[in-house]
Amino acid sequence: MNRHRARRQAAVILLISGLLGFALAGPQGGQADPGIAPVPGGTLAFLDFSPYPNGAPLQQGVVTWTGQGWTAGAGSLQLLYPGAFVEVVFQVPSAAPVLQLKLTHRSAYAPGCPDQGFAPVTVTVNDALIAQNHAPPAGSGAVGFTTNAWEITGRVVPGSNRIRVVAGRLCSPYEVRRIEIAGASGASPLVEEYQMTHGIRNNRPVDATTAFSPTDERAMLWVRVIPGVVGRWIEWKFYQPSGQLYFEYGRFATRYNWGWINIQGRRAARLLGQWRVDFFVEGQRQLSVPFTIGRGTPPRITFIEFPGAITADGEKNWGKVHFYDPDGDIVFVEFEVVQAAHFNPFSFDPDVEGQTSGSFGFYVYARTRQTVTLKVTLFDRQGNASEPYLFTFQVIWLARRAVLVGSFLRRLAENRAIVAPLLAGLAEEMWTIGGINVLRVPAGLTHERSAADDPRAAVLALYDPGLNPRVHVAPPSCLG
Repeated sequence: MNRHRARRQAAVILLISGLLGFALAGPQGGQADPGIAPVPGGTLAFLDFSPYPNGAPLQQGVVTWTGQGWTAGAGSLQLLYPGAFVEVVFQVPSAAPVLQLKLTHRSAYAPGCPDQGFAPVTVTVNDALIAQNHAPPAGSGAVGFTTNAWEITGRVVPGSNRIRVVAGRLCSPYEVRRIEIAGASGASPLVEEYQMTHGIRNNRPVDATTAFSPTDERAMLWVRVIPGVVGRWIEWKFYQPSGQLYFEYGRFATRYNWGWINIQGRRAARLLGQWRVDFFVEGQRQLSVPFTIGRGTPPRITFIEFPGAITADGEKNWGKVHFYDPDGDIVFVEFEVVQAAHFNPFSFDPDVEGQTSGSFGFYVYARTRQTVTLKVTLFDRQGNASEPYLFTFQVIWLARRAVLVGSFLRRLAENRAIVAPLLAGLAEEMWTIGGINVLRVPAGLTHERSAADDPRAAVLALYDPGLNPRVHVAPPSCLG
């Protein structure tokens, strides 16, 4: 047995390039990046799942929330099947302004689905329909979420209000990061946009996140102020999980501004939990933004492509490991042997660091007939491990394959043809090798018995010589 990996083209690591290009520059022109959150116009209530899967949701004005058919995803809550839902009860003030419901969400990336991901949902407020079969764009990683807003002024009442999001006919999981009720008249008219991010490039955030790891270089709050604030004194104050002030920083404002704390190698890397950064203009607080510092998000194996059977001939058999890792820091993959007669474990660097989703290749070969079960685990540079993924395949002996495919089948063609659909339902095993489907069925169905053959089973080879598929019986000895 041996193994190898397929090297993939090196990914462009945007986060690192953004940090290297970071500078305290003056204002520049340019259009706002997609994904940057506008100031919520006076956030009245929110439920934020960005600390998932390692932390608890952030919330304000939440009476209660519940769900069914969900799991904690990477920086989001995932709805997994049709009919799954999340329901939040918010407390709305009696003197609320014009109101909006905002969902920061996406269809999970899935190459086999329409538009690379398709997850429609229906949204109601107090049982009133707000959106039906709405499928947000697909995305992956920290920058792949979209914020949609609906005016709900006439749908809410002072006090408790129920927001319900129900999954429709999902092709991929639905991922929601934040559910929010905001007033149209802003609590901070001096701020146009803001975003927590890992770094800045060309005066813009390189990503959007509220979850940082101890190995991240910085945690930044980027703010774009209105033109009337330019030249005035602004400040950032960072508060550690205990509530104590950790660091403060001030400067005279330009249009684009950012303040940060260093994490890696500093005391902040040991203060794990929920943090807060407040933003001030001339001593008046304009924003209070929560974020977390934790151990990062473990990678996840989404599925593994590999044949159900290979031949015991020493030839390479290729497979693919498909993964999702919002931190983009996978550095190691391990294949452990759970079941086999003669098979060695192996591991390697898959060369995908910097990628938040994708796949990498591997191959195995074998010369011993056996059943093999392998356990695959991914590891990131922070030491997080994925949930193990098990897959099983058969190694079969097909030394007389030429005889089976050629003259032996032709010799049996006249008197051994059998109806394929009937036998396929009775098959004990099935493989596809070289374009031929091979089934093992109970020998009693075929009357193929001899002292030299296994009395318990016969082998059927299916092939399609045009428009007339035929099935032919062969004794097990033909397959070695």
